[in-house]
Amino acid sequence: MSDPRTQPLQKILIVGGGSAGWMAATMLSRVLGRVAEIELVESEALGVVGVGEATIPPIRKFNRFCGVDETAFLRATQGTFKVGIQFENWGAIGDRYLHAFGRVGKELDAFVRMHHWWRLGQQAGVPDYPNWEELFLGRSATDSNRFGYDPRNPGQLSELLPHAYHFDAIAYGQHLRQIAEGQGVTRTEGIVVDADRVGETGHLRAVTLEDGREITADLFIDCSGFRSILLGKAMGEVFDDWSRWLPADRAVVVQSQSVGNDIIPATTAIAHTVGWQWRIPLQHRVGNGHVYASAFSEDEEAEQRLLGQLDGEAIGSPRMLRFATGRRQRPWVGNVVGLGLASGFLEPLESTSIHLVQSALERLVELLPSQNVDPALRDRFNTQSENEWCQVRDLIIAHYKVTQREDSEFWRYCATMDVPDTLAENMDLWKGHGALTIDGGHLFQLGSWAAVLIGQNFLPDRVHSLTARVEAEAIAPHIQNLAQSLRQQAASLPEHSVFLRKIGAISER
Repeated sequence: MSDPRTQPLQKILIVGGGSAGWMAATMLSRVLGRVAEIELVESEALGVVGVGEATIPPIRKFNRFCGVDETAFLRATQGTFKVGIQFENWGAIGDRYLHAFGRVGKELDAFVRMHHWWRLGQQAGVPDYPNWEELFLGRSATDSNRFGYDPRNPGQLSELLPHAYHFDAIAYGQHLRQIAEGQGVTRTEGIVVDADRVGETGHLRAVTLEDGREITADLFIDCSGFRSILLGKAMGEVFDDWSRWLPADRAVVVQSQSVGNDIIPATTAIAHTVGWQWRIPLQHRVGNGHVYASAFSEDEEAEQRLLGQLDGEAIGSPRMLRFATGRRQRPWVGNVVGLGLASGFLEPLESTSIHLVQSALERLVELLPSQNVDPALRDRFNTQSENEWCQVRDLIIAHYKVTQREDSEFWRYCATMDVPDTLAENMDLWKGHGALTIDGGHLFQLGSWAAVLIGQNFLPDRVHSLTARVEAEAIAPHIQNLAQSLRQQAASLPEHSVFLRKIGAISER
């Protein structure tokens, strides 16, 4: 019987560092051990985008797999905990809602989902009826700047209050670098200026550095950021532009001093007359950025909008980033795989930048080729990538489309623009029946979509037919009691900053 194995990869070259490059280096070296040589080439002269980073809960899985100690990681990156994203002024000016991680506090039965019961109870017209977000523990925890879990026995609290992180993205890359180099990864200082393709297959044979050195490999990982020097430039992969749905093409970013001792355990996304602003609270400062569309705003106006909305004094001068929203149609071409900004860009409204790198790496590990790259593996990777990116894209577009704002040309454009068919179908089914067209393969499940659509006042016209067995007046007290119990549970949690100190995560630098 013949050996089903083929010749394994002997050399993987990662072009570019930053979060994406060192995530790739750390995960691949963890998986491959010493089976294949892994080299990462980057240049301190080029730098990285490196703004404060907000994440979603799957990053905990990545960190655990790569042997990242949570406390040490938080100390090294000035990290804080995150239980969701707070949106302000999106549905209408003055509105506020939380897209909380995790499940609703308690389902009322096994057949009808909670948002139907909440919507039915709303019809009773009782005073002080809770908002949808109040049925998640994250709402009260965010309001009181509290967070906590028992790492020895997480239990129910971790299910009701799952967490992600805020951290310094540059420091995260440096932290991963230490781990990766300890696992045998070699770092080379240099700037890639050219690539040599094999005529017969079109695969890359080698890259050339600015000083003339040549580096060969079997598989190339492009983490070169917006330059996309391998996937975009060398392989010529087409960029699919999504700016007709997501017109923002610029961001101005700046750090600011923290104000007070409280640390909100949530990212804040504040809608402005053009675009929106993020606030990412770290231990000793706040990361701020304003995403906007240059077609609707001058750069100087955007900078003043951001500086006028800082909680604390700015640290340094604002930086301008230019981008195009969209993705390379095939992130894996030949023997080149693009990760992060090299493969595409989606604005960080739902904190998915790091996750899209992580999920691509997980796919790559599952479909890791031999030296003879099987096109079937490559095609599967590309199909899965396209599905995920489009699913995330649709939720981000929904924030803009589902708005009642008419106070600027930008918001009037967003409210009336056509949307992808997949999103239109989802919105129609939700509006008519409170159901969605998503399945278990989607990153964002019912809880996420409901948070955005209900939070921005896009309510279902009908509730599930099985709710006919109960009157609205009978359901409303159950909803009120659940919200009250979650407020009480949140009040028992420690303050966020106190908990960080308790576990030894506060950096004293």
